[in-house]
Amino acid sequence: MSNTFTSPPTVPDTGDLIAGRVIKTESMARMGNLSNYIHAHGSTSNCISQAFDVHTCVTNSTSFVDLCRWRVPIPSNNHTTIQFHVAARVTTTGTGTLKFTLTDSNGTAQGDSSISITSTASIHAHATVSHTFTSSTTAAYVDIVMTGKVAANTYDVDVQVIAARFTALTSPLSAGNTAQGSDKITPFGASRLGANNALSSRAGVQWRTNIETMRSRKRPLLIWSGIENPSSAFAGRGQGPKSLGVGDCQSMQVQSPLLVGGGSITVWIYVVDISGTKKFAFMNRLFSVTSNGWNEFTFTPSLDNTTLEATIFGFPLYKINPTAYVESDTLLDSADRLAAVLSAPRITALSVWSN
Repeated sequence: MSNTFTSPPTVPDTGDLIAGRVIKTESMARMGNLSNYIHAHGSTSNCISQAFDVHTCVTNSTSFVDLCRWRVPIPSNNHTTIQFHVAARVTTTGTGTLKFTLTDSNGTAQGDSSISITSTASIHAHATVSHTFTSSTTAAYVDIVMTGKVAANTYDVDVQVIAARFTALTSPLSAGNTAQGSDKITPFGASRLGANNALSSRAGVQWRTNIETMRSRKRPLLIWSGIENPSSAFAGRGQGPKSLGVGDCQSMQVQSPLLVGGGSITVWIYVVDISGTKKFAFMNRLFSVTSNGWNEFTFTPSLDNTTLEATIFGFPLYKINPTAYVESDTLLDSADRLAAVLSAPRITALSVWSN
């Protein structure tokens, strides 16, 4: 029995699912193929995709300093390899190094990988590294911290683009039950769904379980990081955003379909220098924040928070974005971006995904 799938998958005719219709072998085989494909490729699109102006995500430190951090959901227990794509350069002849350190939500260190930057091209050279977790995990997400350094402090390593995605699983899938957290997924053997094979109740239960599990798979919607320790010794360097500001409420957004009924949204914010209670608003929901580090909020979005494009595509598109809240107890940085200078409470990273 081989748990194979095709890419792209062969999709069954939905008309075959009507009561009273003859159950065709082709439909069963295609459903098994589609189930295997969705498990392998679901939620493996970009989980990080961020660009920076020249001389903003930059360092001339000769020892590693934190630059950015992200919290991204892990598709399943089997998705353990993540690819990092970087467009960066050094400002003069030399070597810069970017390192990605990963820790899963169980607190387990999952190793680190480095990319060496030696190009001085103004267009920025591209470099890629694939990182595989050092141990198996049942974690729901992984924290990624990007640090940087140069061999000599007479020049900078300057990052323009950073993107990352989990590597999709390949065909055939491993036999037997697998998992997404603690929820079960069972791959289908193509030969078991072929002609002249009994269609057991096991297959129906397996499809139902797989669908329920994969519907709950987390999908990245909006993942952003400020720049934590940019070099600023010279004019024009280190002027990038270090925290989430009031102006970002209009410019930082995505439009995305969600599950029927709106589904649920999980919002994570990384907070520094907080004292007392501060407020943060997202999609017109107001949350109270009292602690530094990562803070989690989960809610069901309002069904009327859709965009005009919904009528074009035929299904609701939700505008996923922070909401302006500019009272005295806000966590949003002011228009003059002085929160980091004044050590005021602020948000330095944001991660949003659907459940």
